[in-house]
Amino acid sequence: TIKSKKYIMEGYNEKYLEWKEGKKNGYDWTDCLNFILIGNAEVTDGLLTPEEMAKIQEINEITFAHWVGDGMPYASDEPNKKLKIAHDWYFSIIDNNPEDQINVKVQEEMLTVAKFLKSQEWFNPTFANSIITWLKEVAEADGNVIGNEKGSINSLAEFFEVEKPF
Repeated sequence: TIKSKKYIMEGYNEKYLEWKEGKKNGYDWTDCLNFILIGNAEVTDGLLTPEEMAKIQEINEITFAHWVGDGMPYASDEPNKKLKIAHDWYFSIIDNNPEDQINVKVQEEMLTVAKFLKSQEWFNPTFANSIITWLKEVAEADGNVIGNEKGSINSLAEFFEVEKPF
Protein backbone atom coordinates (compact mmCIF):
# COMPACT_ATOMS: atom_id res chain seq x y z
CA THR A 1 0.00 0.00 0.00
CA ILE A 2 1.01 3.62 -0.37
CA LYS A 3 1.03 4.07 3.42
CA SER A 4 3.42 1.10 3.82
CA LYS A 5 5.73 2.41 1.10
CA LYS A 6 5.89 5.78 2.84
CA TYR A 7 6.98 4.11 6.10
CA ILE A 8 9.57 1.94 4.32
CA MET A 9 11.10 5.06 2.83
CA GLU A 10 11.16 6.52 6.32
CA GLY A 11 13.15 3.56 7.67
CA TYR A 12 10.71 0.81 8.67
CA ASN A 13 11.47 -2.77 7.71
CA GLU A 14 8.85 -4.06 5.29
CA LYS A 15 8.66 -7.39 7.19
CA TYR A 16 7.86 -5.51 10.41
CA LEU A 17 5.05 -3.63 8.69
CA GLU A 18 3.64 -6.89 7.30
CA TRP A 19 3.81 -8.49 10.75
CA LYS A 20 2.16 -5.45 12.32
CA GLU A 21 -0.67 -5.65 9.78
CA GLY A 22 -1.10 -9.41 10.38
CA LYS A 23 0.13 -10.35 6.90
CA LYS A 24 3.14 -12.39 8.03
CA ASN A 25 3.36 -16.05 7.05
CA GLY A 26 5.94 -18.37 8.58
CA TYR A 27 8.89 -17.41 10.72
CA ASP A 28 11.55 -14.76 10.12
CA TRP A 29 15.09 -14.42 11.48
CA THR A 30 13.98 -12.84 14.76
CA ASP A 31 11.58 -15.72 15.41
CA CYS A 32 14.36 -18.18 14.58
CA LEU A 33 16.86 -16.47 16.85
CA ASN A 34 14.35 -16.39 19.70
CA PHE A 35 13.54 -20.06 19.07
CA ILE A 36 17.23 -20.95 19.42
CA LEU A 37 17.58 -18.90 22.61
CA ILE A 38 14.47 -20.42 24.20
CA GLY A 39 15.21 -23.92 22.94
CA ASN A 40 18.80 -24.01 24.10
CA ALA A 41 17.85 -22.69 27.54
CA GLU A 42 14.99 -25.15 28.03
CA VAL A 43 16.03 -28.37 26.32
CA THR A 44 19.50 -28.62 27.87
CA ASP A 45 18.17 -29.00 31.43
CA GLY A 46 14.38 -29.14 31.01
CA LEU A 47 13.90 -25.72 32.61
CA LEU A 48 13.36 -22.21 31.33
CA THR A 49 14.13 -20.21 34.47
CA PRO A 50 12.84 -16.69 35.09
CA GLU A 51 16.45 -15.45 34.91
CA GLU A 52 16.98 -17.10 31.53
CA MET A 53 13.69 -15.72 30.24
CA ALA A 54 14.60 -12.22 31.43
CA LYS A 55 17.90 -12.41 29.54
CA ILE A 56 16.09 -13.69 26.43
CA GLN A 57 13.64 -10.77 26.69
CA GLU A 58 16.56 -8.35 26.92
CA ILE A 59 18.18 -9.82 23.79
CA ASN A 60 14.82 -9.81 22.03
CA GLU A 61 14.41 -6.08 22.75
CA ILE A 62 17.75 -5.40 21.05
CA THR A 63 17.12 -7.56 18.00
CA PHE A 64 13.50 -6.45 17.68
CA ALA A 65 14.58 -2.80 17.52
CA HIS A 66 16.98 -3.64 14.68
CA TRP A 67 14.33 -5.71 12.89
CA VAL A 68 11.79 -2.85 13.05
CA GLY A 69 14.31 -0.44 11.56
CA ASP A 70 17.17 1.24 13.36
CA GLY A 71 15.88 4.16 15.39
CA MET A 72 12.25 3.60 14.38
CA PRO A 73 9.56 3.77 17.08
CA TYR A 74 7.32 0.82 17.94
CA ALA A 75 4.70 -0.02 20.56
CA SER A 76 6.11 -1.13 23.92
CA ASP A 77 4.23 -4.46 23.89
CA GLU A 78 5.43 -5.50 20.43
CA PRO A 79 8.77 -7.10 21.41
CA ASN A 80 6.98 -9.45 23.82
CA LYS A 81 4.35 -10.27 21.19
CA LYS A 82 7.18 -11.18 18.82
CA LEU A 83 8.94 -13.27 21.48
CA LYS A 84 5.68 -15.12 22.16
CA ILE A 85 5.73 -16.44 18.58
CA ALA A 86 8.99 -18.33 19.21
CA HIS A 87 7.90 -19.37 22.70
CA ASP A 88 4.65 -20.86 21.38
CA TRP A 89 6.48 -22.47 18.44
CA TYR A 90 8.99 -24.15 20.76
CA PHE A 91 6.43 -25.37 23.28
CA SER A 92 4.13 -26.64 20.50
CA ILE A 93 6.85 -29.20 19.74
CA ILE A 94 6.83 -30.31 23.37
CA ASP A 95 3.02 -30.37 23.55
CA ASN A 96 2.50 -32.17 20.22
CA ASN A 97 5.03 -35.00 20.45
CA PRO A 98 5.29 -38.10 22.61
CA GLU A 99 7.65 -37.59 25.55
CA ASP A 100 10.22 -40.05 24.22
CA GLN A 101 10.46 -38.10 20.92
CA ILE A 102 10.58 -34.51 22.22
CA ASN A 103 14.38 -34.17 22.36
CA VAL A 104 14.79 -35.55 18.84
CA LYS A 105 12.06 -33.29 17.47
CA VAL A 106 13.51 -30.22 19.20
CA GLN A 107 17.01 -31.04 17.91
CA GLU A 108 15.65 -31.47 14.37
CA GLU A 109 13.88 -28.11 14.54
CA MET A 110 16.95 -26.41 16.06
CA LEU A 111 19.08 -27.71 13.16
CA THR A 112 16.51 -26.53 10.61
CA VAL A 113 16.43 -23.09 12.25
CA ALA A 114 20.24 -22.86 12.45
CA LYS A 115 20.51 -23.82 8.76
CA PHE A 116 17.94 -21.16 7.88
CA LEU A 117 19.85 -18.46 9.73
CA LYS A 118 23.19 -19.53 8.28
CA SER A 119 21.72 -19.50 4.75
CA GLN A 120 20.72 -15.83 4.90
CA GLU A 121 22.82 -13.66 2.59
CA TRP A 122 23.50 -11.23 5.45
CA PHE A 123 24.62 -13.95 7.89
CA ASN A 124 28.27 -13.45 8.79
CA PRO A 125 30.77 -14.35 11.55
CA THR A 126 29.87 -11.20 13.51
CA PHE A 127 26.21 -12.22 13.75
CA ALA A 128 27.17 -15.84 14.43
CA ASN A 129 29.40 -14.71 17.30
CA SER A 130 26.56 -12.55 18.63
CA ILE A 131 24.26 -15.58 18.74
CA ILE A 132 26.90 -17.63 20.58
CA THR A 133 27.55 -14.78 23.04
CA TRP A 134 23.81 -14.43 23.69
CA LEU A 135 23.43 -18.17 24.22
CA LYS A 136 26.29 -18.07 26.71
CA GLU A 137 24.67 -15.10 28.52
CA VAL A 138 21.34 -16.95 28.72
CA ALA A 139 23.08 -20.09 30.01
CA GLU A 140 24.86 -18.04 32.68
CA ALA A 141 21.73 -16.08 33.67
CA ASP A 142 20.59 -18.61 36.25
CA GLY A 143 24.10 -19.09 37.65
CA ASN A 144 24.26 -22.74 36.63
CA VAL A 145 25.85 -23.56 33.27
CA ILE A 146 25.64 -27.32 32.88
CA GLY A 147 27.51 -29.62 30.52
CA ASN A 148 24.57 -29.99 28.14
CA GLU A 149 24.35 -26.20 27.72
CA LYS A 150 28.08 -25.94 27.05
CA GLY A 151 27.95 -28.80 24.55
CA SER A 152 24.94 -27.39 22.74
CA ILE A 153 26.47 -23.91 22.48
CA ASN A 154 29.80 -25.33 21.32
CA SER A 155 28.04 -27.46 18.68
CA LEU A 156 26.21 -24.44 17.33
CA ALA A 157 29.44 -22.40 17.30
CA GLU A 158 31.08 -25.20 15.32
CA PHE A 159 28.13 -25.29 12.90
CA PHE A 160 28.35 -21.51 12.44
CA GLU A 161 32.13 -21.85 11.98
CA VAL A 162 33.09 -19.54 14.85
CA GLU A 163 35.14 -20.06 18.00
CA LYS A 164 33.60 -22.29 20.66
CA PRO A 165 33.18 -20.47 24.01
CA PHE A 166 33.60 -23.55 26.24
